[in-house]
Amino acid sequence: MVAAVFGLLIAGLATTGQARAGCSDAAQPSTQHSSGRFTPAVYRPDADQSGAFIQVWDTENAPIVGLWTFEVHLNGAQNGLPNGALFDWGLATWHDDGTEIQFSAGRPPSSGDVCMGAWKEIGWHKFKLHHIALGLTPPDASGLFVGPAIIRATVTVDSDGDSYTGPYTLKMYPGSPDNGTEFNESGTPLVTFIGTITATRVTAD
Repeated sequence: MVAAVFGLLIAGLATTGQARAGCSDAAQPSTQHSSGRFTPAVYRPDADQSGAFIQVWDTENAPIVGLWTFEVHLNGAQNGLPNGALFDWGLATWHDDGTEIQFSAGRPPSSGDVCMGAWKEIGWHKFKLHHIALGLTPPDASGLFVGPAIIRATVTVDSDGDSYTGPYTLKMYPGSPDNGTEFNESGTPLVTFIGTITATRVTAD
């Protein structure tokens, strides 16, 4: 099992919300976030009837939305791989409904090269990603499901909106559909990789 998991991860796994809500000063319902992407404030009374104005991120116009090429490089030598090793690369699309999908070129299609995630905005041009890859052993091995690879990343889009970068962590957990643990995200990981993800926007030009 250890050999199969290690083989899977050496081959590479693709990396990986929803709208963010925040409370504003009720005396200033029209205040805009510095990004200029807040929708108009909505009034919602709370339990003591004092009320609050709720402002919501406009995810449709979030700078993360679109198609990107990405690379993941390791931070330090890990699990037999050298510092700076290209751990994964491919294409990622961040959708305006808070979901994300990636195609990994680090894995052959027959072993599962597509994985998905969810994102939310947590600050100015800053986004948090929770991504799930289903870990199959390479096709030249058993081709069995090993467990979920949970990818977490926090990326910041540059001011021009054409690139992003941030810390990336992959943790592979044991799991099986036979006992309902195929999406397990707890316990001791089989293996952990820590790196940095960088991406460049793909445009129609």
